[in-house]
Amino acid sequence: MRFTDLLIRLLLLVPAVVVAIPVHEMGHAAVAYLLGDRSVRYFGGFNPDPRRYLEPVGVLAVALALVGWGRRVPVQSNRINTTLQKVLVELGGPAANLAVAIVLGFVFLAGRRAGLPAYYDFGPGLLLAAIYVIIFLNLSILAFQLLPIPGLDGWNIIETLFRSRNPRFFFDVSVRRREVWAGCFIVLIAFQFLGHVNLLWYVMAPFYEPASLISLHTCDGYQTGISALIPCLV
Repeated sequence: MRFTDLLIRLLLLVPAVVVAIPVHEMGHAAVAYLLGDRSVRYFGGFNPDPRRYLEPVGVLAVALALVGWGRRVPVQSNRINTTLQKVLVELGGPAANLAVAIVLGFVFLAGRRAGLPAYYDFGPGLLLAAIYVIIFLNLSILAFQLLPIPGLDGWNIIETLFRSRNPRFFFDVSVRRREVWAGCFIVLIAFQFLGHVNLLWYVMAPFYEPASLISLHTCDGYQTGISALIPCLV
């Protein structure tokens, strides 16, 4: 890949991060607000400043693997206390990412049907390329957050549903969250370098591909790496 091409893709990730991560966190806050927790408004849940939501390691993960996370808006347990409410709050973030992907997907597809180009080079095709990168990152964060890994929305949903049956297990997992993440990272690296297998592709595909089909009407599967920033365009 040319250096200019790589630089453009990295630069296009900046507006994508500024949109995708805050949208995800505001999605959680919006559902909590609708369910009766008005405190999220005072904790900055609807603050338009992206710095409120961006977390350094989560942003670095975007550059390395095109996945990421942000700072959660605190939710009051005395307001959001039923199992259904908690699950809906956790789904609010991925749902917000999907909504943005659908809206921008309509814009992207309309532009393509109108004959507008989309390519990573300085020129008229850069606008649609930028829109696509925002769509991609929203879908990627949606799929990643639904994985059953401690700290992500998918695990929070599982914990909400089953913690009462085995509270000790979920407590132990919470205490050892760093070890779990380190183990996941080692497994990903081992699969990538020893078996040349993109494990993230397999675990994220069940969430990523349907969401991509909804928003872009086509999908060739999630891939990691900035050089593979067009996995769902045919």
